[in-house]
Amino acid sequence: MSDSLGLESRVKADIVLSKLDTILGRKILFSLRDKDYLIIFKQDSCYREYVLKVDSVCNILAIKEIDSDVEIKKIKAKRFLSKRNRKLLKRLLEDKQTIMDAFDTSLYHTGFITSLPDDATLAEGAPSYFVMKDEKNKRYGEYRLPSITAPCPINTNVWSYVIRKLLYNIYAPPPDS
Repeated sequence: MSDSLGLESRVKADIVLSKLDTILGRKILFSLRDKDYLIIFKQDSCYREYVLKVDSVCNILAIKEIDSDVEIKKIKAKRFLSKRNRKLLKRLLEDKQTIMDAFDTSLYHTGFITSLPDDATLAEGAPSYFVMKDEKNKRYGEYRLPSITAPCPINTNVWSYVIRKLLYNIYAPPPDS
């Protein structure tokens, strides 16, 4: 990884965030190849999540809002929960807790990591970029590394959530019409 690629990812992420600048508060951004983005906004105790696909100059090609709270309510409203729905509800509630914890700035380093640490045991996959920004746009946990890097530069629960959520929403089949 080079510092210039890291700075390019940072600039592109900031451009993408600027297109959603009407949403205030803390934010988490995770991207793969600077083309697919998961952005999570925290406003008071509410969380809004978006998956975006952008072109090479950061024009938004597609945007999708993810509302896990609606999914949770739908499942809880059912009279009988199948084993599958109980597992799904459990995972959704765990994910919600992970996101709540993810906005704790004390979990993150404050430098910008653009090269593999000396103790790296694994570095595979597409280039990824991560940052958590507070209300004053101070950056936390910022890195640009291969998407699978061990040891992980951020909390593994947060990393697992953002990569799983982004990949699922990139490759998920369209909802039934």
